[in-house]
Amino acid sequence: MNYKKENIIYKFMEHIKDSDIENFVRNILFCFAAPTIKGIKAACLINFRRHEDEDIKTIWKENANEWLSPLGVQWLLLNENEHGSGNALVLVYRRELLARALGCDEACKILKSCGYPLNDPDGCLNCLRKKISCGCTSSCFPHEIGLFLDYPPYDVKCFMENRKCENQLRNGYWNVYGNVGKARRTFRKYRRAELDAARSILTAG
Repeated sequence: MNYKKENIIYKFMEHIKDSDIENFVRNILFCFAAPTIKGIKAACLINFRRHEDEDIKTIWKENANEWLSPLGVQWLLLNENEHGSGNALVLVYRRELLARALGCDEACKILKSCGYPLNDPDGCLNCLRKKISCGCTSSCFPHEIGLFLDYPPYDVKCFMENRKCENQLRNGYWNVYGNVGKARRTFRKYRRAELDAARSILTAG
């Protein structure tokens, strides 16, 4: 681990932790969705949470289009029907990259086995939202969400079949069972995007 780099994220979180809720959500978005905003990752999943009494869902719905539409980025609130929680679970995505990630043969095989419509990104998104909104537990969580997040289908398949992570080669943004070298390079690209975003927010004050 590069502690100097990780320290940037720590400083970023300390910097924003007491900001007003709108700025808190916006800064979390632009830091941790940076790989998607920069067009190097199909989607990012962010669980916006701070205090239980904050209505983050409303803040998100009131501002998200203004923040993301000019960038060509879309979003889906996955836990909209979940009541009594102070968090917003959001998938931030680029439609063209998501369609590509879900459209490869290996991904289609997994999606079909999990009951998703094929060659229909919007249908897949709706299906994913329904699965999460049903109040799924860790034992029935839709781990195929890794396909939406641009993880290699082989790694997603292995994790779904072997959730204890036996034979896992590396742990990072996802559990790697296949091409470790490629995964490491991808991890570095994603982390670099987040770090650059965090630095920019810190510099702006």
